[in-house]
This record gives sequence, structure tokens and C-alpha cells, in this order.
Amino acid sequence: MICERCGKEVYLLEQCDYCNRKVCVQCEKSAKKTSRIRRIVICKDCWTDMKKRKVFKAE
Repeated sequence: MICERCGKEVYLLEQCDYCNRKVCVQCEKSAKKTSRIRRIVICKDCWTDMKKRKVFKAE
């Protein structure tokens, strides 16, 4: 599978909850579990947008 942010071919991709792109571990800025089954991920591009970062930190 290919990362939609950097273009690398990787085995594991996760979807950013803010831009809905599939990103690799190197392009993932932060991730946290909000409950036992829900995990939210934010990519490095969305991290620079202060509105998206504020929503991520509030969850």
C-alpha cells in the first residue's frame, strides 16, 4: 500500500481523522485512544492547522 502523504510503499496505513488520507507511521504526528475501541490519528499536515489541532487535543 502507498502512503497518500509521502508516497512511500508501506505495510501498515492508518487513516487521518481530519483529512481522511491514509498515512504511514512516519507521516503520523500523534494518535490516541479515546475509548477501548476508538483510536484517533492526526497527520503532520493537519497538525499545523491550529483549528484541527485544537479539536484533536480536546478529544
